[in-house]
Amino acid sequence: MINAAIAHLHGAIALVVAGLAVGLLAGAVHFISLRWNAMYFARGRAQIAFAVQLARLALTTAIFFLLAKAGAFALLGGIGGFIWTRSIALHLERATP
Repeated sequence: MINAAIAHLHGAIALVVAGLAVGLLAGAVHFISLRWNAMYFARGRAQIAFAVQLARLALTTAIFFLLAKAGAFALLGGIGGFIWTRSIALHLERATP
């Protein structure tokens, strides 16, 4: 009985860690492409900016959908990684002169 609980806990921790890694990577792609998106809008290239925006949102949605299919622990880890990447992106953007 205890062994089954420990195995379940290890499985849950593995899902959270995997979700965290996927969320960090998804967040990095999301926020890098957000910077590109802003650059295209600022340069008056609205069609390219719109395409980048659609691709960015579609990819992020697909990743979170797959994480949700993997389970609640994977989804929570993914959301945590995505939010962590957001805070890193904001910190880097504020540090840029």
